[in-house]
Amino acid sequence: MGLTNYHKILIISVICLGSALNLNAQLIKDETLALANSDQTGVTSLHDASRIGRTSGSKATEFQELYDYETGGKSLIDATFPYQSFLHKAYVIMLCEQKIINITEAKTILKGLEKVDILANKTPSLRVYLPYESALIKEIGSVGGKMHIGRSRNDLDNTTQRMFLRDQLLNLIESIIRFRIVLKDKAIDNLETVMVVYTHRKEAQPITLAHYLTAIDESMGKVLDRYIELYSRINQSPLGSGASGGTSWPLDRVRVANLLGFDKVSINTIEGVAGWDYVAEFASDNAIYMSDLSRFASEIQLWSTDEYGSVELDNSFAGISSMMPQKKNPDALERTRKASALTVGQLISILTSLNSIEYQHSGVRLSIEPRSLNAVMAATHAMTGLTATLKINKETMLQYARQNFSTMTDLADLLVRETNLDFRDAHELIAAVVNDALSENKKADQITLKMIQKAAKKQIGHELKITEKQLQEALDPVQSVARKKGLGMPAVSSVNQMIASSNQDIKIKTNWLNTQKAKLEETNSNLKRLITNLSLIIK
Repeated sequence: MGLTNYHKILIISVICLGSALNLNAQLIKDETLALANSDQTGVTSLHDASRIGRTSGSKATEFQELYDYETGGKSLIDATFPYQSFLHKAYVIMLCEQKIINITEAKTILKGLEKVDILANKTPSLRVYLPYESALIKEIGSVGGKMHIGRSRNDLDNTTQRMFLRDQLLNLIESIIRFRIVLKDKAIDNLETVMVVYTHRKEAQPITLAHYLTAIDESMGKVLDRYIELYSRINQSPLGSGASGGTSWPLDRVRVANLLGFDKVSINTIEGVAGWDYVAEFASDNAIYMSDLSRFASEIQLWSTDEYGSVELDNSFAGISSMMPQKKNPDALERTRKASALTVGQLISILTSLNSIEYQHSGVRLSIEPRSLNAVMAATHAMTGLTATLKINKETMLQYARQNFSTMTDLADLLVRETNLDFRDAHELIAAVVNDALSENKKADQITLKMIQKAAKKQIGHELKITEKQLQEALDPVQSVARKKGLGMPAVSSVNQMIASSNQDIKIKTNWLNTQKAKLEETNSNLKRLITNLSLIIK
């Protein structure tokens, strides 16, 4: 996928998501402002003073996002406020339906809410509930105080937080799906790009880049599994729990949950305000995901070093030294790894805040801060763009595979198959060959039949019946890859099976995502319709 098409798809996807999730349209608008103002020819028009030297030119918006989350972003109060406003309206409708307030009172409160929302958008202090309620009462009189019948800030805040995290989760799931598509496309382009897989940062065995990328994709598939499972636990409404012990008012908790797009109700009223597992689980899933992403970034950074020279970052994702003209630094990779550290810190903070506190509503508990969520999104976007534009030095990769002894297991296997040697003896014999090659300053592709026979006489007391052709076939990393056709292995046929499986999994998860987005869109439309036609909701 070219850079131009990639950015077009990214922009269209985000705009579509904003349309589907009207509930957090304001948040989506803020987060995509930079994209909307970007140059859609492929790289943004973000020219700044840091773009000098070898990376002079524009910086990718996804790369800039890794800087922006550190200095920008909303507080949790500001981020959840649009959801609080939405919740008030649904709650008022339920109170009216239950005849706890009359239709005139409901209409008055709803009109007042519209006016106070405008004030709160200009005055941040009104985004806290009690000042907000005070402004409502000032606007419409004492009837504004009836909006809070049967509820507490405890269940209100827990509900708005769930609504906020629900949308953030859907945004993140969509971004990871997009990342998986880029991984898959890059794999298809590199089905025959032979390279070495490393263990302990030492050359291990020949694979292909496609084989490696499908491993990352499989990991991302499990990340999505965890997030999708989490969604069902976040999407439960605690509203109606009150301070903790419920209320004598005849609230319809299921009705208000449906109006707000929740799939179910958090039943026990103590659990409704005390439960915090969904926050800790989200933070945990973020930390696991970002650890996986950071490992991928770390490996690419290793490959991009001058010593490896296997890949090169596109200039739009790289930085420069202020002193050394030759430098082209992997800044996007390092900032992704930095973002990972932030999410781990967020998890530890949340778990520490929960440790040994009472099972009740408590101000000790920490939430997931928007900055931490923005870090996860920024890193996802950056690694998506970086992967799509990554330049692969195929010849360098193949040269390492040929010269750096990655086929020695194939050579040992040859001895086992053709000479009936047991594997341990074959292992030790080839280890002796490698030692001899290293002492003679020879590469793997310079190993000769004579060297093997010499080692065989020393190790087992006699020569082995293998041919020069068999030796060369065993030493060839391309043939090594082609021979490995088993499930999940690096041969083209096996990798294609994994790509096909990935396509199916992405399709299933995309359908799930679209279903959830459609449910929320329908919920939003229904609530707006009820507000507009309030008289129709009274039986």
